[in-house]
Amino acid sequence: MRVILLCCVALLACSSPNATTDGGDDAGDDALPQTFSYTPQGCSYAVTIPASRGFQAIALDDGKPITDVSGATPARVRIGLGGGSRGADPTTSAVFTWETSAAVGAAEVRIGATTYTGHVWTTPAPTIGLGTGEPPAYMHEVDVCGLQPGTTYTYTVGGGASGADVWSAPQTFTTVPTGKITFGVSGDSRDSASVFQLVQERMRDDAVAFQLFSGDFVLWGTQESLYQQWLDAAWKDPNDANKFLTLGQQMILAVPGNHENSSAQFYGNFALPGDGDYAESFFSFDVGSAHFVMFDDQEIAAESTADEAQAALAFLDDDLGKAEQNRANVPFLVAVHHRSEFGGGGHSTDSDVVSARALLNPIWDEHHVDLVINGHEHDYERTQPITGPPTAPVVQSDSTKGTTYAVCAGAGAGAYSLSGPTSYDAKAVTFGGSTPYVGVYAIVSLDAHSLAWTAYGLKASGGDDTVDTFTLTR
Repeated sequence: MRVILLCCVALLACSSPNATTDGGDDAGDDALPQTFSYTPQGCSYAVTIPASRGFQAIALDDGKPITDVSGATPARVRIGLGGGSRGADPTTSAVFTWETSAAVGAAEVRIGATTYTGHVWTTPAPTIGLGTGEPPAYMHEVDVCGLQPGTTYTYTVGGGASGADVWSAPQTFTTVPTGKITFGVSGDSRDSASVFQLVQERMRDDAVAFQLFSGDFVLWGTQESLYQQWLDAAWKDPNDANKFLTLGQQMILAVPGNHENSSAQFYGNFALPGDGDYAESFFSFDVGSAHFVMFDDQEIAAESTADEAQAALAFLDDDLGKAEQNRANVPFLVAVHHRSEFGGGGHSTDSDVVSARALLNPIWDEHHVDLVINGHEHDYERTQPITGPPTAPVVQSDSTKGTTYAVCAGAGAGAYSLSGPTSYDAKAVTFGGSTPYVGVYAIVSLDAHSLAWTAYGLKASGGDDTVDTFTLTR
């Protein structure tokens, strides 16, 4: 059965209520950035791509022949999450994203006998700075809803006219289960794709339900070639060219860091929830006993009076207020962003970090957020449960009365040294140098009333050491 999107794709630029574009004065010009929106079949939300992302040639799957097009084979298939700013349910939905080296209009996912269709776009190279000499990225994305929790599916991506279609090799993925859930945490992979690949091997071996990534995926966020290199490291099993690793196998939800600098390339490479003018910049979702809120902190840290920063801060306050009201059902509140608010490395006194800390810490205090996950400082750190004021944190003996801040940023970036301990430190671990570790990562288990965190020192030869454990209960 072929699932048809809610409108005729040939009429995309016309007045369909289900797929709309707005390219400014000339909406038919594919070279202009476009605002685009449509509702995927079977989903209860709209896909929104604001013009501010700078994407071009956005269109629904066109069903045209593509076997005669060199470069139509899908590459680097990855899985994310859709939905509005309060995201979709990851136990029953997923978003499949991939790229091709040629501009083709195919955007289809086959799961069993069902074909789902989506949209395509082009992420142009930047006009100034790094990446200007690189080709554009030809991207394809399909939202799939109505799946079953904790279920393994075999799928392929690609598409094209029947008999003239091109498909990827089959992969499998498992939807996020209900009940007890395990997820992975890492960040700052920007300098070494090989270390990032080791982290991905650990995520595969631990069979995490999904991954959270706290930013600085690549060194220069406008260079598409860097995303391709790092995603390749997570796509193919380095020990068996016929097998896949984690990309396309596990859902990954990432926030950008300062090195991505809110670039179109970052937002083109990851499928994240969100709608409106700042779609994908801030969003939340529930998994098991935890409510996660994730956001791009670039504007908050660098220009807090800007419209995007103000919109993000208002969203955080409103979203966490609603989450508090639902705490009987989803007890843990977890925030993820890049800049480490109470890290002990060289960034702790940077003006952007100080600004972010001053703005965010009162929100976490007001809504009794349990855990904040950061990157930015290339090390592993954890505070005791603390509250403000931001300039003089107060340690709380009861973890439900304060927020635990964890920095887990060693997925490839060069190590930073730590400054002296503070009164609120609980654990601090470096890597590189004389240590046996090339990085750090964490595996977290959620059940109905506990969040159990285990951090590991990553060894190139395997046999990673446990460097920290803690458990939050509610």
